[in-house]
Amino acid sequence: MFIVYSELRQRVEKLVSSSLPAVFAERQVGLEKESLRVNRTGGISQSDHPAALGCALTHPSITTDFSEALLEMVTPPCDSAEQALHYLTSIHQFIVQRLPDGEHIWNTSMPCILRGGQSVRIGQYGHSHSGQLKQAYRRGLGLRYGRHMQAIAGVHFNFSMPESSWGLRQVLMSPGKDVDANRLAQRYAAQTESQRQVERTDGYFQMLQNLLRIGWVVPYLFGASPAICTSFLAEGEGDEFDPWNQTTRYAPHGTSLRMGKIGYRYREEDPIDLSVRHGDINAYIDDIIAHVTTVHPPYEAMGVRDDKGEYQQLSAARLQIENEYYSTVRPKQIAQPGELPILALKERGIRYLELRSVDVNLLEPAGVGLEQIAMLELLMMFAWLATPAPLSAAEMQRTTNNVNTIAHYGRKPGLNLAGPDGDISVARWGREILSAMEPIATWLDSGRQTPLYSQALAAQVAKFDDASLTPSALMVAGVKQTGSFFDHALALSRQHDQWFRALPADASLMDELEDKVRRSRLKQAELEASSHGPFGDYLQSYLDQIHAATSEA
Repeated sequence: MFIVYSELRQRVEKLVSSSLPAVFAERQVGLEKESLRVNRTGGISQSDHPAALGCALTHPSITTDFSEALLEMVTPPCDSAEQALHYLTSIHQFIVQRLPDGEHIWNTSMPCILRGGQSVRIGQYGHSHSGQLKQAYRRGLGLRYGRHMQAIAGVHFNFSMPESSWGLRQVLMSPGKDVDANRLAQRYAAQTESQRQVERTDGYFQMLQNLLRIGWVVPYLFGASPAICTSFLAEGEGDEFDPWNQTTRYAPHGTSLRMGKIGYRYREEDPIDLSVRHGDINAYIDDIIAHVTTVHPPYEAMGVRDDKGEYQQLSAARLQIENEYYSTVRPKQIAQPGELPILALKERGIRYLELRSVDVNLLEPAGVGLEQIAMLELLMMFAWLATPAPLSAAEMQRTTNNVNTIAHYGRKPGLNLAGPDGDISVARWGREILSAMEPIATWLDSGRQTPLYSQALAAQVAKFDDASLTPSALMVAGVKQTGSFFDHALALSRQHDQWFRALPADASLMDELEDKVRRSRLKQAELEASSHGPFGDYLQSYLDQIHAATSEA
């Protein structure tokens, strides 16, 4: 079967003829990259978050995810792929110069040398109410899913379009309508903020639906976790993978085990329905709220507090907060201090999309490369221009199954996926998606000194022609040549550490990051000084927001 994206091509032609390059020029990209700190021998660090990096709770660019050792590096919204990668590289440089002696960054998604779940220390955020909230949430994640899973690292790609683009998108979706820049400007000026929010939110959610439909493309092109350390596996787990030696198992045709059965997942021994409708944003929000407010008996039996009276989860609900819902793409709104994320989304709509299915690429010093960022932008533009349609429950299941298939077998010759009208080969579907992006790439390259987007697209087309060019295939080859997953990851992580240390630094960015360290300490002190009364009262007030919001509705 064929999937023809002719309507998308027509929209690109209409867009190019409109001469409105500012629509794309004002897009913004951001990166969030997680990486474990490891000791000299490659074991997960047991030391505290380095004081020289500032306070993890309040530093906007250098924080921690689940574990005290799991660094999270966050760029601000950037105007270009080059700028985003430069900022991420600078954060790495800043960090490696301030790590404890003998430590370095483990530059791949799957961890190694885990000595039981207790070796994955939960992040510490101080004594403020917001800090205790973050720690209790993480204790809940460890309690519900185990700490091993929380040592997995990934890259999140954030993308936003300018407010004025959504009216243009409406015109592009309307057959026969020509793009009139003056009329669009007048329309935008006449809209209320509420009207703009609805149009923007609906547009982003339709983009999310389109991204989910082709979500398997990301682990195929950029999956970089086909091998794992046996120390990550629980007893009796991983038998479906081939053993390379006593310490390494791998999927011969796998791409991203991080996105597969041993990656982010819910406990199978405590069956729980965490399905979320993706037909429209209101159904999505309603289902998330239902999960955040509905008690799950096994979690209730665990207890919200432990034997010492300390909070070991925020609540006994199916989800503690929205962030616990694992999805490859999230609609995002920036929450105010003390505001539940799902309520921020409900009140102010979608501000940007977060693509969460990107592995840390061991072959790149910063875990992600420039052509890869450019390709992720192209995927976002594809989703912006593709025909919108609600995602049914059956289609959602299909997209999930496709990602799992690619994660475990993506490079298998002749592999088929479930397309909208039946089975279709991975290679054919991939080429059709990328072919539809060619005019977008050409237009984005207009005015540039180098054709970044066309080059990035050509590099991905080559991967569908030859799967040995994918990062996952190169990872397997490296593991076999070096001797084990651990040896390969350790050797390249050490090389990257030395590369960052030798790289000339951007002095202004180093000063900016140092200033953020200072400000993070001041902010931490302010939060701790202003946190009055028992944490339990603060937590109850935090969770009660959802009941107040739903009752008002």
